[in-house]
Amino acid sequence: MRRSRAVVTVVVAMMVVLSAVACGAQHVIEYMYQAGVEATEKARAESVAVFEAANPDIKVERIRVQSNYRDRLIAMIAAGTVPDVLSIDMQDIMSFADDRFLYDLRPLAEKTPSFQFERLAPPIVDVYTVDGKIYALPITANPSVYVYNMDLFDNAGLPYPYDLYRRDAWTWEAFRDMARKIQRRGPDGQVETVGAVLHLPRTWLYANGGSEFDDVNRPTETYYDSEVGLETVQFLHSLIWEDSAMLPTGHVSRNIGANDVIGFTQGRVGMTTRWFSYVPDFSQAPSQIGLVPYPKGPRPGGRYATDLGSFGIAISKTTRNLDAAWRFVAYAAGPAGAIEEAKLPGRTPARPVPLAWLSDSVVNPEIYFDILMQTTSRVLSINRLDLQRIIDGELNAVWNNQVEPRTAVSEIARRIRAYLKENPQ
Repeated sequence: MRRSRAVVTVVVAMMVVLSAVACGAQHVIEYMYQAGVEATEKARAESVAVFEAANPDIKVERIRVQSNYRDRLIAMIAAGTVPDVLSIDMQDIMSFADDRFLYDLRPLAEKTPSFQFERLAPPIVDVYTVDGKIYALPITANPSVYVYNMDLFDNAGLPYPYDLYRRDAWTWEAFRDMARKIQRRGPDGQVETVGAVLHLPRTWLYANGGSEFDDVNRPTETYYDSEVGLETVQFLHSLIWEDSAMLPTGHVSRNIGANDVIGFTQGRVGMTTRWFSYVPDFSQAPSQIGLVPYPKGPRPGGRYATDLGSFGIAISKTTRNLDAAWRFVAYAAGPAGAIEEAKLPGRTPARPVPLAWLSDSVVNPEIYFDILMQTTSRVLSINRLDLQRIIDGELNAVWNNQVEPRTAVSEIARRIRAYLKENPQ
């Protein structure tokens, strides 16, 4: 009799537990992010649904922010109403990398074998690492890339940049030679075909073994007036004004009546560069296209380089369920989430996962894995916009042939040093 009662007690207890789960005893977490286009939103919803199906005890409520994401987050921090999980733009990491607001995710990542922390591209993890603590884990990388029109290379009798890259011969001089031979002007002197386009001078500086600052997070010194900095700016100026082989991004429309993206799809641009999210647009070109990093500079520290436009995912210190929040973050930034990201046009996971959306017109999709490891970071200081304005203002005068490169880099260094003295990081 006693045994029967014991069995009944156990059964009742199990039924109570199962009933609680069935009645919705779920952990609800909020996930806030910058809203995307309709197709991206649909895919994001499907990805969350996949996570919820695998984790029935967790419900993810998506908070889509249409605009002013950073301001909204600041207001939420002030009010103490930050969602459990949130998206972080790499450019804002220094504004929010604080133990009072966000969890250090390194301990969680390192003790979760299924997350495969070692498979994340280290240069991209570094972007979200401040004082040794990882305040966000990258979901997307969005590296920059040079894209080239293979038909134009065939017409000019030139080897493809990717072939040179595989032989470790993709250099500044090779780039210069190709740009010169592709650039074409009509009888009236107007540009008909642009050899190459200049987008990010800082990435050329990295490719020559240099850097803009001593520390991208809290800069105290700039290196624009170093020998490497001067050599880089002089090289780019000579491509534009001596070789007539390159145009800055902002000059393309005034020369061919279309920006570099449209001009490329029209077969009027040989090589141009944007972030990877533009590759679907470049793929509209009638030609097959190839992808390469920025070419390697002549300095001993010269390297292949690309820029970053990454977004990460973080956990708020206000979360009431760290375990549920981490399980979602581990999915979103982990192997399974990377596979889902790689299905979305223009999306670029921070892991070596094949990009399922790449068009067949892209002949070397495998280079994406290399490019992830070649990424470099822009300045991430809380004063980054002011610092960037100084750099852009002086360099634009060089690209317009109004100021000599030596004068420009000296002025950049003088103004930035004065600014950093007044605004210590």
